[in-house]
Amino acid sequence: MSVTSQVDLRSDTAIQPTPAMLEAIQSVQFRDDLLREDESTNALVEMTCDVLGTADAVITPSGTMSNQIAVMALTSPGEEVILGPASHVRNLEGAGLAANAGVQIRCVPVDRGIYDTDALAAALRTSSLQVARTGLISLEATYDLNSGFVTPIDNYRDIRRLADQHEVPVFLDGARLFNSAHALGVDPAEITQHVDAVQFCLNKGLGAPLGSMLAGSKEFIEHARRLRQRLGGGMRHTGLLAAPGLIALAQWRDTIAADHLAAQRVAERLGAVPGLAVVNGPIETNIVSLCVDAAVMTIEQFIGELAGRGVHVKRIADDRVRLVTHRSATAEHLEMACDAIEQTVRPR
Repeated sequence: MSVTSQVDLRSDTAIQPTPAMLEAIQSVQFRDDLLREDESTNALVEMTCDVLGTADAVITPSGTMSNQIAVMALTSPGEEVILGPASHVRNLEGAGLAANAGVQIRCVPVDRGIYDTDALAAALRTSSLQVARTGLISLEATYDLNSGFVTPIDNYRDIRRLADQHEVPVFLDGARLFNSAHALGVDPAEITQHVDAVQFCLNKGLGAPLGSMLAGSKEFIEHARRLRQRLGGGMRHTGLLAAPGLIALAQWRDTIAADHLAAQRVAERLGAVPGLAVVNGPIETNIVSLCVDAAVMTIEQFIGELAGRGVHVKRIADDRVRLVTHRSATAEHLEMACDAIEQTVRPR
């Protein structure tokens, strides 16, 4: 494969917009979202509420901003947030929980997306002189951005029951919510009915260029809009994000299904290659994590040689990389990528 045939599997954010999305962007009539006058954004809010079963929603530039707004809106400074150790909001948002919301975290075990509800129950705390009160339970779908694990509906239901018993809100960082819904064979609303607020990314699996939707009650979204403004997310001309987002959301089932099937095929092929091991199998969504045998080559050598062959993967540990399938990585691209990976680890 020539270096000009680039295959970017580092993330599903590498998806390129479709011609229909680009045409929709070109057709946008600029209106002011701060005044709720942008037609594309209003249509996307309505579609989001229909799909998720929520009362209202707001668009933001990124999943990280939506996550930060949600935690700020649902907690008070000095409270504690319960979450899984691999959560994006804990590890990859610049310590935003502390800097923006003024909260601390308490981790509970999560096994392949299944939250330990006994540990969660034990972690729930009421306010006292020396103990931080539990202000929020924060979940993630899919869980662990390097594995793409899916939380079962029964687990969501049990967590909701615990949260209600202790009068604690539940937030879902649903960056890849639609991947979870497809893997479970349910509508997204069957997941989101168990949480108080949820965000999903318009890019990643859905394939729009940019943006996130944060959804919940009318009161929550009113608060979220004020916090969005405080954080600099009041973009006014949000139709540039919403117009392609409408197309992406309408087509999510076909897009996600193809990505999952592609990831399973990649894992099946690469898992049989000497020197490689699939560490998150069986594959549940569109993410494949590979372990590279150090006796074969270092992870730096592996990534560097692959890049020289035009294939880009993401380092996630000293001996592991991540591959994420997406619409822009066609079946031909993935075949070429697998060929390149096999050639890279072949004995010399």
